Amino acid sequence: MDLDNKVTIITGATGGLGQTVSEVFYQAGASLVLVGSRLDKVQALADGIGSDRLLAVGANLADPAGAETVVAAALERFGRVDILLNLVGGFGGGTPLSQSNGDELNKMLDINLRTAYNMCRAAIKPMIAQKWGRIVNFGSRDALHARPNYSAYAISKAGVLRLTEALAEELKQYNITVNAIIPGAIDTEANHQATPQADTSRWVKPATIAETLLFLVRPETAINGAAIPLYEQI
Repeated sequence: MDLDNKVTIITGATGGLGQTVSEVFYQAGASLVLVGSRLDKVQALADGIGSDRLLAVGANLADPAGAETVVAAALERFGRVDILLNLVGGFGGGTPLSQSNGDELNKMLDINLRTAYNMCRAAIKPMIAQKWGRIVNFGSRDALHARPNYSAYAISKAGVLRLTEALAEELKQYNITVNAIIPGAIDTEANHQATPQADTSRWVKPATIAETLLFLVRPETAINGAAIPLYEQI
């Protein structure tokens, strides 16, 4: 198997993308730490995937203590942390800044940037000690070219890309790579419900993203500090 016993933390595991990524990485041989805000949902996902190499953790990752709890649980169960996939995130906006109440920025920073920042901060400690690791964060096209009325979302995702770039340089001496995926619309049930009139024929399949993640975290992959676009099915 590609990732035999590599201990992999997957945040946002119960989302439409997270479920597929969790299943693909489990089939690739990884030991999984599945993370979500509700332990019951994460445990149900873990129970549905397999009977071993799985740990379900519920945590608020916008709180640094929540991220530390996840990593501590991973170390207690598996003894190491090899891979971090920061899938957790959210989308919001649509209101001109002049008409907003100011809460949207904190909401977007919490769910998109602080979750990634806190998890990276916690996970890189054991990675540095073992002198190996792989991290993949999730950006957005809005991080590269923002749309009107979505400034808070764009700011939060731009921060994720800057975090990725900084950590890639900071950690390369320890054989740790840090990259980001920039997805377009993802073909999940939640996105279908949010935009029922959209043409979904070329939306990116979760399995396509999962295979890209597998490539990025393999020991032989030397890509570091990249922001990789996955906009449409070809």
